[in-house]
Amino acid sequence: MSRTPLDDALARLAAAPEAEEARRAFWERLLACELWLILAEEPAPGAALRPLLLPTAEGPVALAFSAEARMAGFLTSPAPCAVLSGRRLVAALAGQGVLLGVDLGTDAPGTLQPPEAIAWAAAHAAPVAEVAGRVAAVGPPRAGRALLAALDARLASLTGRGEEAWLAHARHADGTEGLVLALTGVAEADRPAVIEALAEAFRLSGEAGMLDILFPDRLPEAF
Repeated sequence: MSRTPLDDALARLAAAPEAEEARRAFWERLLACELWLILAEEPAPGAALRPLLLPTAEGPVALAFSAEARMAGFLTSPAPCAVLSGRRLVAALAGQGVLLGVDLGTDAPGTLQPPEAIAWAAAHAAPVAEVAGRVAAVGPPRAGRALLAALDARLASLTGRGEEAWLAHARHADGTEGLVLALTGVAEADRPAVIEALAEAFRLSGEAGMLDILFPDRLPEAF
């Protein structure tokens, strides 16, 4: 199958394992993508998922794949599985002492992430609250290349949930300053998931400061 954005992010990380930007970009992609997780058993209705854990010298490994075809190529016999976001999987594995193997044993560039890396990603994936304060003035955004790339990729993954996105530097009524991202056409029901996804991209970009997220009915006239 063709290469995926996750493959490309992992290749960049493999080429520069000590590069902070490459590490953050890899996790931004993994948390946002859909993963196929091999389970130990079919879950009962309403029960928590129990991943199949492969014993290794480093510790138990949960096996996930970025495409169903990749999982099928790895398995030698049928096995129960679940499809979930990387964000949800990382949250479930954090603090369990489990390693995460992604696309191992396939033609794709697989990776094995240790428990401490999973804990780091889970902490950076935590959502932030939607801004409630009043924006007093706005200007051109002062944002790094890594943040712009992360927001661009995450907004692309949210196609169909909004119309336009505007990024600016904002000064709030209380004197604080930071970036503000205004989104139009986002349904009320979609806003929590949109906030979570974009806040996560901001955290993983390594950008200092804060990002406030606004929706049309909350935009000040200055915008």
